[in-house]
Amino acid sequence: MHLTTTILILLFVTAMTNLAVTVVRVPLPLLQIAVGALCDFAGFHVSFDPSLFLLLFIPPLLFADAYRIPKRELGEVGVPVIALAVGLVLFTTVGVGFFVHWLLPFVPLAAAFALAAVLSPTDAVALSGIMSGRSMPRRFMHILQGEALLNDASGLVSFNVAVSAVMVGSFSLSQAALSFVIVAAGGLAVGGAYGWGFFQLDRYVLARRSEEASIYILLILLLPFASYLTAQALDLSGILAAVATGVTLNLMDPFGGTHGAIRRRTFAIWSTLEFAFNGLIFLLLGLQLPAILAQGVRITVHAGHSPWDLLLLTGTVLLVLVVLRFIWVVLATTVRSGVSRARGRHVPIPGFLAICATSVAGVRGAVTLAGILSLPLLLPNGKGFPNRPLLISTAAGVIILSMLLAVLTLPWLIGRMPLPDANRVDDEIERARRQMAEGAIREIEARLPAALDRRQGAARAAYEEAARRVLADYRLKLQGRDDDDEHQEQAQEDQRAEIALRLRGVRAERAEMRSLRRRHAINDEAVQLLIEELDLEEETLSHIARTLPQKQVM
Repeated sequence: MHLTTTILILLFVTAMTNLAVTVVRVPLPLLQIAVGALCDFAGFHVSFDPSLFLLLFIPPLLFADAYRIPKRELGEVGVPVIALAVGLVLFTTVGVGFFVHWLLPFVPLAAAFALAAVLSPTDAVALSGIMSGRSMPRRFMHILQGEALLNDASGLVSFNVAVSAVMVGSFSLSQAALSFVIVAAGGLAVGGAYGWGFFQLDRYVLARRSEEASIYILLILLLPFASYLTAQALDLSGILAAVATGVTLNLMDPFGGTHGAIRRRTFAIWSTLEFAFNGLIFLLLGLQLPAILAQGVRITVHAGHSPWDLLLLTGTVLLVLVVLRFIWVVLATTVRSGVSRARGRHVPIPGFLAICATSVAGVRGAVTLAGILSLPLLLPNGKGFPNRPLLISTAAGVIILSMLLAVLTLPWLIGRMPLPDANRVDDEIERARRQMAEGAIREIEARLPAALDRRQGAARAAYEEAARRVLADYRLKLQGRDDDDEHQEQAQEDQRAEIALRLRGVRAERAEMRSLRRRHAINDEAVQLLIEELDLEEETLSHIARTLPQKQVM
């Protein structure tokens, strides 16, 4: 089948699975994996190139996540994130590696380390799909998102070190540690440089051509790929480079773009891109799994074992991963709490349910599959890579079982965890709106005298009247927030009625405009401009309506 046709079919299936998930009530990642596997059984086969997969899908998705991750919250959970993304990766690599070598002595230790390292990255996208529609403690989610941003890189760097040890037949801990630091630090430096460079370009060049939104959008779409490829060409971590680029832009210019029109179009394109890429990732995962697992079963049977032994091996490895994750979280939390108490600071200690939820939330996904499939076929001496099919089958099985474990346990655990910060964002939005309104009033009042002095006659009177209306609107907003509950409820009811009438008016305008077009009273160029005006007004009114508190029904 032609590549173009294959891509179009996969995109169509991605859209259909997102529609079907509202009916079948199955977590979207699992549904898309299952559909991908069914497509493979039906004869729709897609070859999988791990290096191409890592290039096309991972940099833009990690860049987008890093670009949006809350800066303040990332600082608050920085220590737990680093402990999970770096410390836990190394702990998992060593612990699972020794366990697999002990359980399967015919697997070389370095190859066991490679399997353990590639199993260490977690998949925040799969976790979000599993928990879709369910409330999660914000701090808990921020920690898992931050971990997933960084542990892809640390896991793949550890994986490459282990694979190199298998290839050369020797291993040096000091050399491996030095290589890890250089690759990680270099990737961060490359990503930071690209982020800073794009910020300067936007500030001094693109901002002066705000009408050319397409230039900004095209450049920011290419940015994670450029950062990734540059780092890879320098034998550094391309994944960390893409993450660092997104974080740098987040720190320097949150949500990017100098003008609102550019931001709206950029967000729309990025959301579409993420929607398509996330769906394609899980479909491709499902398309590869049947052949991988079938090969694993054949090898197991050929070795004189039952296929159930492969399932037992996979389940045992997953159990060790969960137990090691639990132990690490307990140790890291205990150490951090002790250090904080010694410094006279209080750090909240997660409860038992939170630790259990963190342990089973380590869902494995596409990065694990891409990494394990990149194992070389042959060693330099011409022999096959030791136990390659078994390692690939085990990793694929862990991916599926980790998702099933999270589906079965995580909603129950999360549902019993407190949500202490549930209203924190709403309160902050309310305070921010007040301060923004006060800032607008101060700015207008400060500039009003000078603006009036530059005008005479009718122009001065019109400007003064406009300033009076604008200031009255801002003061009315502040007054509504200062009123007691009864007056606030009446003000909100008045606003609901006004927005409902305005939305009805906008829709009537659109209907009349279409009638004019059908009668050829206006041309399509005028229609396009009028539609854009009406769409912006309707979007603004709909957004205001969504932010109003729901009316309480007794």
